[in-house]
Amino acid sequence: MRLTAAALAALAVLVLVLAGCGGSGAGDEGEAAIDLTLTLWPTGAAGDSISWRLQCEPTGGNHPEAETACAALTAAKDPFGNVPPPPRCKEIPGSNPEVAVLEGDYRGRKIRESFERANACVSGRWERIAPVFPTGF
Repeated sequence: MRLTAAALAALAVLVLVLAGCGGSGAGDEGEAAIDLTLTLWPTGAAGDSISWRLQCEPTGGNHPEAETACAALTAAKDPFGNVPPPPRCKEIPGSNPEVAVLEGDYRGRKIRESFERANACVSGRWERIAPVFPTGF
């Protein structure tokens, strides 16, 4: 079978189009719509830290409870926004000195957000997405 120049050109375009079909979607291996690094200081900012990678949509990384963490993160309307504090919040102590930082890509938006539990003024943000922050470390 003999191919004409036009047929060869069309075949080359088809090969290029098909070759490009697997590498641009968020569901591709290694790519996720949410790709964050979580650094947690279990005893406060002056102590030792531990880090995990959390990927969602699709779920991945080395976070110990990735599916639960992704469910909490994606269920929150604004996981990084402020939470209105209760009245006299500075008088209500936090549950412990934990501090965490989430940074990376959240659905195309670069983020770097800090979370803490020092008192009721700031702990609402932590509690809204609490499964993102593993316990027992």
